[in-house]
Amino acid sequence: MEQDHYNVIIIGSGPAGLFAAMRLERLGIDRIAVIDRKPYPAGGLLNDGKLNFDHRIGIDLDELQLDPSTANRYIEEVKRVFVGFPECRQVTMVENNIKIDSLRGMARENDVEFIAPEQWHWGTDNGKAMVDYLRDRVKATAFLLGVDVASIEEDGKGGYRCFCTEEQKKVVCSAKAVLAAPGRSGAYWFRDAADGLGLRHTFGPIDVGIRFELQKKFYDTVTDTVYDPKFIFNTARHHDRVRTFCTNPGGRVRQENYLNFKLVNGDTLSGRKTPNTNFALINTVALTKPLSDTTEYGRMIAMQFFLLGGGSPIVQRVGDFREGRRSSRTTFNSRTRHFDALKATCKAVPGDITLGMPARIIDNLWESLKKLDKIVPGILHPSSLMYAPEIKFFDTRFPTDANLETNVKGIFVAGDGAGKSRGIVGAAISGIIAAQGIAEKFSLS
Repeated sequence: MEQDHYNVIIIGSGPAGLFAAMRLERLGIDRIAVIDRKPYPAGGLLNDGKLNFDHRIGIDLDELQLDPSTANRYIEEVKRVFVGFPECRQVTMVENNIKIDSLRGMARENDVEFIAPEQWHWGTDNGKAMVDYLRDRVKATAFLLGVDVASIEEDGKGGYRCFCTEEQKKVVCSAKAVLAAPGRSGAYWFRDAADGLGLRHTFGPIDVGIRFELQKKFYDTVTDTVYDPKFIFNTARHHDRVRTFCTNPGGRVRQENYLNFKLVNGDTLSGRKTPNTNFALINTVALTKPLSDTTEYGRMIAMQFFLLGGGSPIVQRVGDFREGRRSSRTTFNSRTRHFDALKATCKAVPGDITLGMPARIIDNLWESLKKLDKIVPGILHPSSLMYAPEIKFFDTRFPTDANLETNVKGIFVAGDGAGKSRGIVGAAISGIIAAQGIAEKFSLS
């Protein structure tokens, strides 16, 4: 069995892992390895590429133990790296923007919070080029791609060994410190590995909702000013939090494949646009005893839709939803003025989303959509579409110190999969913080 020795092992090559490697190299640290089970992985960097440079979006100041001014310094550092990529373009400018003030006022009149962050975007079709650009900035790091980490164990010398498989070859990688940045796709693998190491973790909230698709012209009044607007609702009936997320002007809705179910998401291509706009509308769900495992709750909802849709997500016309009836292929193929106005960008099964979604969440989503329709009239046109389910699993959280070191010394965490961020910018910042902590702890810098 081959053995390789490093100072630091980083598990995951998304934004948290890459920015951690950049910072470690900048501090003069060598013998760094980034391990990822996929041949061309990059975490969220391949998904649309929207950047929100605002500490209110995707960054939990309490979780990272940051004050706003420190967070802003990190944001500027991350921004300098990303905007050096030629295809990364600014899509929302917030300074001296009268239209943003007007939208904020209309939202306030309807008891809705509106956030307009500075935003940049590179598009899904430029994702691999962005990953290559970032990897080119990491010169001394070894990338072990297509390598599956089976387990992590203490080596008896104050460090750790990662037992890995590359194709059919077994490899052992050892290091003084391990940074786990597994992203959402590897979050539950790492939670199982963490149990074996004695890492403490808790269950955080998840976001459950729909992907809404409409004619682009209805939402242009907002997205021409703010590319990815953030509307936040506190519902009157249940007092729950609902928000818009990941808006894609001229974008498409697409499926995401998981082991036992499928979810919906959305993205935008830089070079090719559709006549539609889509956004997520998601309800934050936190659970207490007896069921506190939000992961299982989200999976239960996803599995219900998987069964109802025969293995595919479900889509329902707003006009059918209003009338309390399921959508069918007949109504989707109708040539009436209501139903020939919008062509779906994603193949999903026409049906009734209320059969798979808990009633409380349906109430919250519909109340929020009606408020949004007052701010942006026309979005609830009968031909607009509601796809389900869209679920964001950010639910496993690991208690850490200010350096993002866990209760097991020498094991650090970063990124979305560890509950330290919700998005690319936040993940990058958490990677930087963890890298600094590793360097200081082991006197590697």
